[in-house]
Amino acid sequence: MSKSLLGLSVLILAGATGSAMAADGAIKFTGEIIASSCTMKPGNGGTPEAAGKILAIDLGKVGADSLSVGGGQGNIGAAKNIDIQLDCGGVPNGLKNVHLSFKPSDGVGAETGTGVVGNDRRLLAVTGGATGVGIGVFDSANELLNLGDPLTQISGALDVQNIGTVEEPKYKGTANLALRAAYVKVGADPVVPGVANGYLPFQLSYD
Repeated sequence: MSKSLLGLSVLILAGATGSAMAADGAIKFTGEIIASSCTMKPGNGGTPEAAGKILAIDLGKVGADSLSVGGGQGNIGAAKNIDIQLDCGGVPNGLKNVHLSFKPSDGVGAETGTGVVGNDRRLLAVTGGATGVGIGVFDSANELLNLGDPLTQISGALDVQNIGTVEEPKYKGTANLALRAAYVKVGADPVVPGVANGYLPFQLSYD
């Protein structure tokens, strides 16, 4: 968020210094910072870590030759279904949706995202020795998501319930988000075997 805000501020200032004319309009921002804190439970495929803040997904052992069949870019290994169950406390009543956007180069806890593949920014880069491969994340319609696009997100309905009393309401929201992940071949060169780990931070927003 701070990077986006800084970029917007610089753009506005540059436009203002280039002209002595009166302003023709303005942009008014409204919003709210809420105290929601979400944890994750793996409904299918995954193990929660860091008190439910990180979901560990094992993509298993995939043969390099199976990814290199035909030598073409984009060959996909066996996909792993990921059912993310969000449990969000402290959400205001009236919210309807939760949105998950990807931050592949940001840090969460002690780790930093592994970034995106240089020649295919849709894919998450891997570390550990394997080359010629990235990790693809797919939505519920099996469409490959562009992790390098900051506007890419998946959304789900947020079910908000009062877990307090009528006199002292306390709201909690739950949501399910379905994804799939798989190794995807990058470039024309054969895949070189090795460890292929990835780390993909994300950000949640609500409306």
